[in-house]
Amino acid sequence: MSNDLGFGGKKMDLSAFKPKTSPLPASQEDEIGDKIAEKAGFSSREPVERIRRVRKTTKPMDTAFVRAPIHVINRLKLYCNDRDLSYGEALEELMRKAGV
Repeated sequence: MSNDLGFGGKKMDLSAFKPKTSPLPASQEDEIGDKIAEKAGFSSREPVERIRRVRKTTKPMDTAFVRAPIHVINRLKLYCNDRDLSYGEALEELMRKAGV
């Protein structure tokens, strides 16, 4: 089997070949490409940056796992979100209010 790829062993002269350049800036090309890919259903493979949470605690911490009905957990989450509290801060506040 020959390695001439069907050209009969002839070499092609590519010295005059110059690829065409796009008249659009690279940022517009990327934007157009992203729109076309999104329309075709492709999803991005770019890595997603994971942002670390800044913790403001200086106290020793521990973990408590709580199993409760979903309506109770949802009430806790709403309570925390409304007051901008972490679960630990909410637990401390609720225990203080209960006198515990």
